[in-house]
Amino acid sequence: MIKLTKGTEPASLSSNKATWTTQLLAHIRAGQKVPKSLENNYNTKEIKDALRAESKSKCMYCESMVGHITFEHIEHIKPKAKHKFPQLTFEFSNLGLSCPKCNMNKSDTFDNANPFIDPYNDNPQNHLTAVGAFVWANSGDQRAKISEIEIELNRPELLETRGERMNTIKTLIDNYNIAPIGSLKNALRKEIDRETADSKPYSFCAKQLVKSLLK
Repeated sequence: MIKLTKGTEPASLSSNKATWTTQLLAHIRAGQKVPKSLENNYNTKEIKDALRAESKSKCMYCESMVGHITFEHIEHIKPKAKHKFPQLTFEFSNLGLSCPKCNMNKSDTFDNANPFIDPYNDNPQNHLTAVGAFVWANSGDQRAKISEIEIELNRPELLETRGERMNTIKTLIDNYNIAPIGSLKNALRKEIDRETADSKPYSFCAKQLVKSLLK
C-alpha cells in the first residue's frame, strides 16, 4: 500500500452526484429497492479511468496490477451499504480502485473508531511495515492490524506473486552490490529505481527491500 493523491473529480460526478444522491436516499427512506441504473452510476469508464490514473492501475490496498488479471472494482472507502454511508455513494473522495479480492474481503466492514488504512488520507508508511513479501501492521497500530487481517494483505496467492516480484528485485540488488564502480553499476541502479517506482506492483515492499539490502 502506498500513498495516493486524489485527482480531479470527473465531470459526470460533479454535475450529477447531488441529484443521484437525492434520488438514492429517497428510495432508501421509502424502503424501496434502489434501481441498478441509479445505484451503479459511479461505475463508468470516465470515473474508472480517473481512479486508475490515481492508483497507477494498481489495487489501492494490495498494489496488484488489477487490469492485467481481472476486472477492477470501484471501492467505496466508507461502505455505501444503506445501513452505513449511502450518502457517499457518488462522492469521488470516497472512491478508489481495488482488486476484486480486496474489495470483497473489506466488504461492508467499517469501524469508525478504527477505520481501515486509507492511502488517500493516511500515509501507509506510518502504519505498515514490509518484510520481504509480507506486509505487517506496526506494533500496537490497531487500524493497521484490522486492515492487515480483514483485507488479508498476506493471503497465500498474494504472497506468491509478491514473493516472485521481490526475488526479481533482490537479484537486481545482489548484482548491483557486487558490480564494480562504473557504467554497469550505474545501469543496475537505474534499473532498480525503475523496478521499484510507484507505478510498479508491490512498490511498498520493493522499496523496503532496497532500503534493507542495497549497499
